[in-house]
Amino acid sequence: MTDRVKIICSHCRKSFSERAQRMKPGYQTQCTHCMRLLTFDSSSDDPNIRRPLRDARDIRFKAEEALALARMAAQAPKRDPVY
Repeated sequence: MTDRVKIICSHCRKSFSERAQRMKPGYQTQCTHCMRLLTFDSSSDDPNIRRPLRDARDIRFKAEEALALARMAAQAPKRDPVY
């Protein structure tokens, strides 16, 4: 599983990626192609802004869930082998 989110620039329509941990409402980044500043807001009318935010949130939730499951597995009592 990758921790990057694909973003399509609303201005030049080219894609680039950003780390999901950074992508939260209010986050700003520049398009790597046209250098336009993109501000990510969940109330935006632009689906190219809302979709990466949603995808980043889903990636963060899945990563957090996997970490919690790994912790639970590490804390589970070890079973003795049956001979």
